[in-house]
Amino acid sequence: MTNLPNPTIELIENNPEVKSYIYQMIAEFEGFVTQQTVISVVARDPKKLAIQYETEGKEFTKEGLKKLFRIAIVLNEADASVEAEGVHEDIYQAIKLAKDNLMLKLVEIQDSVVSQQDRIIEINHYLQHHNLH
Repeated sequence: MTNLPNPTIELIENNPEVKSYIYQMIAEFEGFVTQQTVISVVARDPKKLAIQYETEGKEFTKEGLKKLFRIAIVLNEADASVEAEGVHEDIYQAIKLAKDNLMLKLVEIQDSVVSQQDRIIEINHYLQHHNLH
């Protein structure tokens, strides 16, 4: 058995309900990944957010930070990497926030890659070939 000093890591690795929820969340990335994409779910130390929160002017306490779950989802393929994290008192919400934040980034990347001309062509295609019900 490995020594898991972070209780969040232990929860992710040993709790079948949390594992199942993670698999459900990462399944939503299907349209954005290939078979070569490595998806990682990482537990990070929420106490290390103190400096960031202080800089942003957010109110926090060290005890409050200790109660939070800080989860990152990272997609790696070749030399490219994209990630996002979620922070919440509930591990399921932290995972969902990480997934939602990463999905926003992926959609933004996709929108910047798809040209305006491609969108016009797609819209015209649907307008010309619409089905009446």
